[in-house]
Order: sequence, then C-alpha cells, then structure tokens
Amino acid sequence: METCLVLDNVSKRYGRTLAVDSLCLELRRGEVMGLLGPNGAGKSTTLGMVSGLVRRTSGRIEIFGLDADRRFMEVIARMGVLVERPAFPEYLTVRRVLKWLVRLSGRATSVDWALRVTGLDAVSGMRVGRLSQGMRQRLGIAQAILAEPELLVLDEPTSGLDVESTRETLAFLRKLADEVSVAILFSSHQMAEVEILCDRVAVMRGGRLTACERTAAVLSWDFSRLEVLCDRAEEAAAALTAQPWVTAAEALPAGVRVTLREEDADRTAAFLVSGGFHVRGIVPKRRTLEEYFLKATRP
Repeated sequence: METCLVLDNVSKRYGRTLAVDSLCLELRRGEVMGLLGPNGAGKSTTLGMVSGLVRRTSGRIEIFGLDADRRFMEVIARMGVLVERPAFPEYLTVRRVLKWLVRLSGRATSVDWALRVTGLDAVSGMRVGRLSQGMRQRLGIAQAILAEPELLVLDEPTSGLDVESTRETLAFLRKLADEVSVAILFSSHQMAEVEILCDRVAVMRGGRLTACERTAAVLSWDFSRLEVLCDRAEEAAAALTAQPWVTAAEALPAGVRVTLREEDADRTAAFLVSGGFHVRGIVPKRRTLEEYFLKATRP
C-alpha cells in the first residue's frame, strides 16, 4: 500500500513547553491508525499539525508525497478534518452548513450523501443551535467526509455519540478504509473502539511516541500467562510454585493460574500429568489494549 502520510522528527513547542517531541509516524492508504495517550500527551497537537491548523516548530510532514507546507492547498483538498469540538454558525440549518462548505471548497460533492451516511437527513432542516451534542458531532463528521477525502484526520470522532451512533460511525469509517482505501488517523480515549476500528495503534506520552504496533499483534495470545484446568488445584499450585521455571502459580476453583516464560509453557501440562494430576486443558490469556496502553504510558 502507498504511504500517504509521513511525519519525520516533528516537534511542536509552545514557549518552554515541548508539546510534541521528535515524532515519527507513517500511515498507508486504506489503513486506520488510532492515536492513544493520556490528556496532554500531544495527540490533538499532532493532529493539528497534520491538518495544517497548528504550525510545527521543526521536522518534516509529507502528505501524498507532497511537502505539507509548500503544497498546502493541494494537500488540504485531498483531506477531511474533524477538530475536537466542531463549531458551525448556530443560525444555519444542517443542510445549509454543508452547502456553504461545498461552495467554499469549490468541489462538486453530494450533500445528500453526507447527510444520509451520517444519519443527519432527518434533521437536515434543523438549525445548528437546536442540535444535541451528538448531532453536532455527526455534523462535524459529515463536513469531514464531504469532499470524499483520501485522508481523514479525526480528533475523537465519537465524542458525544450514543452507543448505536458510535457503532454506526465506526462501521462507516471501516468501510471507507476497506472499500475506498481512505487512510484514517484519529485520536480516542476509548480502547474498545480502537480495537474494533484500527489496523495499528500508536501511543503517546509527554509528547513522545512510546509505542506503535499492529492491533492484531497487541491483542495476540500471551503464553506466559496460562490458566490450567486441572483437579486438586491447591496441590497443583504448590507443585508448580516450587519449580524454578515458574514465576507464580495461583489456585483457582477449576485449576491454576500460572505465570512463566513463554518458552516454558509446554512444560506445564507435562509436569502436572507426570505428577498424577488430571489436566483437562490449558488456556493462554489474551493480551488487551488496556495493558498495552498502561505499559506504554508508564513513567
């Protein structure tokens, strides 16, 4: 897949505060990357620099192989952007806002399509001032996709949405990536939606990138943490605890929870069977995004 976004040692300083420090990232067409981090990690500043709303202090940004500064107008025409709290004229109707944005862009795009896929068609005649926070967020997403962009930069796109609207939005964004090869970079505090939507996850802390990995690898099975289904759980735990290759063993109602090196996982069942225990199965623990996040943001 073609690389459509490159951040090369990008930094942003506000006075003495280094908000983003030497950030390096790449995003390919059709790929969805979730940007995670605690408050103040530099996520919104990063998205602002990519979208041209925040001027970086140093480093290089290339979008579609073009210098993001020198070719800004060419680049921005191929992007859709959703800032954290989108604001629109309160006195305009939903449809009028989108028509106004189409007129400003000078591109022939379908307002009806944007209204339909974001679920705003039923309130298209309502003034923005009367919209709920969730509906305003949908309008923000509608304006971001209005010009059928090749790159979407979204700051917490599901903020303020209810459960059903969140599910529909995530499914729509995934469809854009899979069927039209739209690249998506978005920030979120919701681990579940990142797991569902993202091909890769990047974690920031204190303005620096602390981890970046494919989501499938993050959520893989962990053979260093096993649940062994067996009889005589207390005896089994005591026997395992005495072994030098076992870090910890804890008795459970249906067996034993064991912590050990991954390369020693196969020894567990053989050891228990040789000791006369009846082993019914071994279940490795699945890694979670929350664990990955906590490890990546640990001081």
